[in-house]
Amino acid sequence: MSEEKKSEVARKLELLKLRFKDKATTDIGLLQSAVGRFRAGEVCASDIASVYHSLHRLAGSAGTFGYTALGEEARSLEMMVKPLIGSDDGPSDSALAPEQVRDVINPAFASRIANLDSLLSLEQDSVRPQSAASPLRVGGSPDESVVLIVDPDQDLARDLMCGLEFHGFLANVFPSMDSALANGLAGVSALIVRDELVIRERATFNAMADMPPVICVGAEDSFLGRYALAERGIDGFVCEPVDIPVLADYMARLISDHNEGHSSRVMIVDDDPELLEHYGLVLENGGMDVRRVNDPAQILTVLSEFRPDIVLMDVQMGQFSGPSLARMLRFDPEWLGLPIIFLSSEEDREFQVEALSQGGDDFLAKPVSDAFLLRAVSVHCYRARQLDKLASRDSLTGLLKHSLAKSEIQKEHARCMRLNQTSVVAMLDLDHFKQVNDRYGHRTGDIVIKGLANLLRHRLRTSDVIGRYGGEEFVVVLPDCPVEDAHRVLQSVCDHMAGIVFSGGDREFSVTLSVGLASLGDYPTSDDALEAADQALYRRKQGGRNGVTVSGDESTSVGTVS
Repeated sequence: MSEEKKSEVARKLELLKLRFKDKATTDIGLLQSAVGRFRAGEVCASDIASVYHSLHRLAGSAGTFGYTALGEEARSLEMMVKPLIGSDDGPSDSALAPEQVRDVINPAFASRIANLDSLLSLEQDSVRPQSAASPLRVGGSPDESVVLIVDPDQDLARDLMCGLEFHGFLANVFPSMDSALANGLAGVSALIVRDELVIRERATFNAMADMPPVICVGAEDSFLGRYALAERGIDGFVCEPVDIPVLADYMARLISDHNEGHSSRVMIVDDDPELLEHYGLVLENGGMDVRRVNDPAQILTVLSEFRPDIVLMDVQMGQFSGPSLARMLRFDPEWLGLPIIFLSSEEDREFQVEALSQGGDDFLAKPVSDAFLLRAVSVHCYRARQLDKLASRDSLTGLLKHSLAKSEIQKEHARCMRLNQTSVVAMLDLDHFKQVNDRYGHRTGDIVIKGLANLLRHRLRTSDVIGRYGGEEFVVVLPDCPVEDAHRVLQSVCDHMAGIVFSGGDREFSVTLSVGLASLGDYPTSDDALEAADQALYRRKQGGRNGVTVSGDESTSVGTVS
């Protein structure tokens, strides 16, 4: 985050604190007036409920804005009043016993209420943007993975660089950590470091901000060696001789997990505007995409538009109960798996468990520190995406499964027809793949399939749709892309695929790729367009493989004969 952005966040947080202080001053004044009426013998059920809810709000929000002592005192007073409430609807005038009220609202209680003003002047925890821990970086361009290779042996490093470039990585070689880190890590997707450098220089990556995944390369593999690297914050280890396709797949998965951790989508539902804005700023400062909902009645509309990874929801919002809202959301099968995290100052564990039984997944007790909020939300978002992947992604490649890929093709075809856009669908198939499995085994065949999947991720745009259609066959949708551009890009994919060297036992081999593509808007249905791309792929196979054929173009001279 830029210094200008940090300054803007700090300014907004300071304004929120001032708004909270003004609001708390008003609440404390109302509390003192109500207690005065109680002491004068004017006992009213609505006043009792108002006092309870005012104390509940202060207990839940004061600590968030830096007034820890005020929050703790409000919590203690709230617990004293709670027995007078009785039910969720509050007490009735007929149910209130004057002697019971006098036992609670006694002179000591009144004195503590009068003292709340002084606690509002004590600011224990200053609210600053950095209190949200080290902001999670968004990383470099998702279309280009920049890798730094740090190794004193420059010849080995350059060999590794050349091998990784065929997989779509842009690699740079450095002889030492100092030289690699001299210009910072902005835009860097991963580091590959010689293990000896990490051990010898006592490098520690655990506490370094904006650190991308770090993988060590070493000549020896041992338990103690791996443990020593893990202690220093290393994310992975590969032993020499390096199998570059395996390393590329390993690194792609680490980069994907790292980048996804910074693209979390969070919806916050809270009727307290200051808390809502504060939580939103903290999470946005951590690199997350946040949608704020102040009116619970808007929750279904925002869910459909925003489609968050998780929902943070207050337990009680005026007439609306968080657990009841959670149960309502579960009416729709689409939201059955959506993680809902309750926020509340309620510390009663039985109450929390009961709230979770209504449809929640976790409970964060207010006040929650900025650092803890950011970390807890990050973990929940990561787990939510992992579970979503299990349902929607192919386990071997991480690409969309067949059915979801077809659904995306249908959506893009409908968009093309509605907006008169030009988009392309392409079918891809590895050439002579059965021979790879027969000669080198299915495990090596899986490495080849993953190699193509990673190459497609790096060579195509993040807006493009990539799916595994079945076996060694893939499908790609390129939105807003002329056929000529699609042909050029996919021919580049073919060229790079042919340059990758795979290892099968003691032998090395390469695999080529055939592609057939069709313009989505030229066909009445998405299935027709997909069939046209498949027929173009068939002609590519008949015409020599290793290249691209466009539907309607009978020439198959593009590419080389395998």
